[in-house]
Amino acid sequence: MFRRLASILTRFIKARRRANPPPKPPSLGLIEEYKGKDILDVYELEPGYAYGMIVRDPVTGELRYEIVEPTLTSWERALLDLVRSELLRVIDRTIDEIGGYGRAVEYLKGKVKDILAKRGVDPGSSLSKLEYYLVRDLLGYGRIDALMKDPSIEDISCSGPGRYVYVWHRSYESIPTNIVYDIGELDSFVIRLAYRSGRMITYADPIVEATLPDGSRIHLTLGSEVTRHGSSFSIRKFRRDLLTIVDLVNLGTLTSDMAALLWFLVENRVSVLVCGGIASGKTTMLNCLSNFIHPDAKIVTIEDTPELQLYHTNWVRSVTRPKTMYGGEITVYDLLRTAMRQRPDYIIIGEVRGEEAYTLFQAIATGHLGMCTLHAESIEAALMRLESPPMNIPRSMISILDTILVQRRAEKDGTPIRRTEVLAEIVGYDREKDRIELNIIYRWKPENDTFTYTGRCLSLENIATRIGYSMERVEEEISRRRMVIEWMCRAGRRSFSDVAEVIRRYVYDPESVLRYARIGV
Repeated sequence: MFRRLASILTRFIKARRRANPPPKPPSLGLIEEYKGKDILDVYELEPGYAYGMIVRDPVTGELRYEIVEPTLTSWERALLDLVRSELLRVIDRTIDEIGGYGRAVEYLKGKVKDILAKRGVDPGSSLSKLEYYLVRDLLGYGRIDALMKDPSIEDISCSGPGRYVYVWHRSYESIPTNIVYDIGELDSFVIRLAYRSGRMITYADPIVEATLPDGSRIHLTLGSEVTRHGSSFSIRKFRRDLLTIVDLVNLGTLTSDMAALLWFLVENRVSVLVCGGIASGKTTMLNCLSNFIHPDAKIVTIEDTPELQLYHTNWVRSVTRPKTMYGGEITVYDLLRTAMRQRPDYIIIGEVRGEEAYTLFQAIATGHLGMCTLHAESIEAALMRLESPPMNIPRSMISILDTILVQRRAEKDGTPIRRTEVLAEIVGYDREKDRIELNIIYRWKPENDTFTYTGRCLSLENIATRIGYSMERVEEEISRRRMVIEWMCRAGRRSFSDVAEVIRRYVYDPESVLRYARIGV
């Protein structure tokens, strides 16, 4: 069955790469397991061996992410178990000691052939399947290895044995998979995840928060004492290909006018707070704005999970550390205090939650520039959180912040979308009324999915005075940047490296970039 299914899916994926518009996913009704199901999308995760499919049940409408892998005969399963046990006995070197993942794969395959030869077993065409499962289980992440390879997946979680593993998908959000662990299998996998992160998890100490070698953040529990359904895991994957400002404009998250305005504001030294609810795109927006900072600026980033990606060379990347057997916990607050001694131009915090917020605003008040995200669904909610424990920032100090964005996760025709709901600026603090004064620059209108410009950005007037520009020149400069962004959108220059290079070149030689933009190269 797998060969037939793999052949159908491979042909579809190749056709999709060539066709414009892409064809609809194939019907798999001839394969009994998929009869009556709608295939919404297909991914090739390990060429020829692992596919991911988004499947919808036509009766219930429920979505499921299904991993399709080679099926094994009873003889192949027995042989796989035999070779695996032999490998665990003879291999005594780590991936790093062998020389990295690629060399480890070749080393493992060589050992497999040696074991089979010594036992006089000729696996024939089964060898490639055996190698796939052994590499997956011993060097990869076992049954979720294909999920770890899917760039569309942001989070992977399992709430206990006998329960479906769930993923958070970029396009389909939270959906179950066809992966279910039994008790022993899940306990072993949780212990293995902890080991791969350099930690140890036991029934006496059953909670671990750590980072995997690829940068993904994990939260693990072992047994049923603290999580009543049994062992659990949650993996926040490290994304290597973050969305860029070009992607956000193409997706309609904001307009090219808004992007150009933000580019000019950030390059000219404003502090920014990005607010929003869960999965509203706060970190993505923060990363896009961070890359507008002047190329020569010194930047210190502070995160729990390393997600921000900057092109700046003078960038200090700081990551928190949970308490380990080798040392104590290092918090955002600890890293922020250290950062302030390094004389950075910008301090960027992935998310503020506690006392570090007060210290960040103190840093802004003393001349540093700051960017951060905050979990709040509106400007009013954000201001309330900043004033309340454990942040406790006085209202008068909050007013030193320059720009606030509110990100919103919504739906359009049943499809999840993300929009910059509000782009605003803090224009002052009214002491008599004890009130922070705001100016809304752009507001999103959900009824027709458009953005309304209120007609004025007071920060531009302050910047114009500081750098000696007239307002006409400022408006012209923003218009030029809008042209550059729209050119990148049309030309498909959306990768991190492409966008970063254009921004850098524009700072030092804007006319050359504008020439390319005008002719559309």
